[in-house]
Amino acid sequence: MSKINIDISKINNAINQAFDVAVEAQGEAFQNAIASEIWEWSRQTVRKNGDIVESPRDAVDQEELIDSLVVSRTTNAAEYTWEADHAAIVHDGATTKNGTELPARPWTKVGLKECDPAKIMQQQINKLL
Repeated sequence: MSKINIDISKINNAINQAFDVAVEAQGEAFQNAIASEIWEWSRQTVRKNGDIVESPRDAVDQEELIDSLVVSRTTNAAEYTWEADHAAIVHDGATTKNGTELPARPWTKVGLKECDPAKIMQQQINKLL
């Protein structure tokens, strides 16, 4: 009978590397969604940097939101958090005190549609093993 040796550490290393690639790809998909000119807005506005923008437009103003991404990774999970004070308002929308409606720009939903981390992991594992 033949003996098969399985190097568990090599398998675990491949899984960890593949997970890292998938986590990064998902983060890029989220950030790309923020920066994409796909978000409807009902009026023309002047951004803090002086740019005049209409609709559709991106959700980047002075890059505070896009620069606030923090990725927390554990062995088998990743959490993406945007720490800018206005992140939830941009993502979920809001109504101001004077009644102005700020539409939601749910970049996480778009990013999840644009990226398949399971497929990316499988491709990476296939390359590494």
